[in-house]
Amino acid sequence: MIRTWDIASGKCIAALTNHKKSVRALAFHPNEYTFCSAAPDNIKVWKCPEGIFMRNISGHNAIINTVSINKDNVLVSGADNGSLYFWDWKSGYNFQTI
Repeated sequence: MIRTWDIASGKCIAALTNHKKSVRALAFHPNEYTFCSAAPDNIKVWKCPEGIFMRNISGHNAIINTVSINKDNVLVSGADNGSLYFWDWKSGYNFQTI
């Protein structure tokens, strides 16, 4: 589960339970008011602060342990099998795998 919080009031804004398995990583976009979460099932993209679900990014066929997004809209995900996937943030297209 992911929770978003109102820091001023200390109250939870939303509890995001869309992942079927445990969330292992989060990354915030440096220019947008969005973030992604990674779990063994897929990567999900959310809008802040309410945590509105925007889209899935699927295809990393391993347990994802880390994600990062740069200002050029490249999302990188790393998995426990040693693979790195490079995704276009806007489309979710996987353009490179190492």
